[in-house]
Amino acid sequence: MVLHKQVNGVKVQLSDEEEAATRAEWEANRLATEAIKWQRDRENAYPSVTNQFDMIWNELNRKGSIAIDGEWFLQIKAIKEKYPKQ
Repeated sequence: MVLHKQVNGVKVQLSDEEEAATRAEWEANRLATEAIKWQRDRENAYPSVTNQFDMIWNELNRKGSIAIDGEWFLQIKAIKEKYPKQ
């Protein structure tokens, strides 16, 4: 696919160097986006902070402490395992 740009309202084909630089920039952006995809996926999967505080409060109220078998811990752990850091 040949790339173009607008110069004074006229469609002009990019030079080979411009096209290579543009494609390299696109690839760098794609790689940067992919590198932090796990962060976006985690953020979208986590319960709201309000819900997390509620889970923690309920566990503290029932058990007196936060445990590794509690609702909050297990839910957060499952999300971290589903979307590991890369």
